[in-house]
Amino acid sequence: MVNILVCNQKGGVGKSLIADELAFSFERSGVPLSFIDLDAQGGTVHQTAQREDAQVAVIDTPGALQQQLKDWISAADVVIIPTRTTSRDIEPLQRMQRAVQSAEKSGKVLYVLNGWNRWRASSDFLEWFRETSGGAPILKLPQSEQFVQASAGGVSVVEYARHGTAARATLELCNKVRKLAGFKPEK
Repeated sequence: MVNILVCNQKGGVGKSLIADELAFSFERSGVPLSFIDLDAQGGTVHQTAQREDAQVAVIDTPGALQQQLKDWISAADVVIIPTRTTSRDIEPLQRMQRAVQSAEKSGKVLYVLNGWNRWRASSDFLEWFRETSGGAPILKLPQSEQFVQASAGGVSVVEYARHGTAARATLELCNKVRKLAGFKPEK
């Protein structure tokens, strides 16, 4: 089974959103999955469910420092680190980078800039982060009310507004993760 870990020690960066969208992607393509929500605060549409026949596990982690974080990263096949593009997110992001580096996960890490917008702060953050990301891929999820509306309906943003900007960016993210994890892209 392939383990996909969505982690950042900071809360409010989009971990649950990304974990849900990945689970929806695998469900749409018929890939048996286990969904593991380690975050006691909840926030995911999916409930923890482990399947015997699962080919992939999507693991949502809490937004707090955890002693188990290094173990979770070491056990993961793919690590996704979402962040917001604010100055408050820099220090926690740098700690996450160090945790990933110490677990020697190069090549299987993806950073997601969540809440991307057209304002200068997002562009400045991306410019800074490209210099410090070690060449790992960086994707952007736009700031969009469609994520909130889809979640309220218990569906993926891809199903909610298939041709919207949020859905297109989400499909790009899911397909990048699927490729890193050894699965075919979703159509």
